[in-house]
Amino acid sequence: MSNVSTVTHITQQVKNRKKAFLAVYAQLGNIKNAAEIAEIDRTTHYDWLKNDPEYVLDFADAELQAGEHLEQEARRRAVEGVEKPVFYQGKQCGTIREYSDTLLIFLLKGAMPEKYRDRTTVDVSVQQAQPWDIRSIRDLRDMLIKGGDEVGEIVAEVIEQGKDES
Repeated sequence: MSNVSTVTHITQQVKNRKKAFLAVYAQLGNIKNAAEIAEIDRTTHYDWLKNDPEYVLDFADAELQAGEHLEQEARRRAVEGVEKPVFYQGKQCGTIREYSDTLLIFLLKGAMPEKYRDRTTVDVSVQQAQPWDIRSIRDLRDMLIKGGDEVGEIVAEVIEQGKDES
């Protein structure tokens, strides 16, 4: 085999491995599993992404296909449901169809985001603080001082400090 035919053969093998990896990834949506099935090291995929612009486009297409498969499965579980076994006294006596409301919510949010998106509002308004009624604070201070309570003296100090600062 000549050098040219060897290079051509290796190039064809790499193309076949890329094609195999992308086909499996499009079905599974998982790089590790797709690499194992395609019999490549997962780092090979990242090398291809780094060095092959055509592969980057092909991988983007495979990612889209993988996402569509996930959406199809989510829709099936949400709308058609999944048969689950029903047991009585340890024995299966039938099945029940279960639906996923959570998946249905996500599908609605994706399909009609204007209608079903989460709405959050944050109120950042600040209310004007009301000034203390100085007369009632003074009355309180006087009562506390007459009672001989040291709290009254502290309140008096705070009021005096407030006067000095304004």
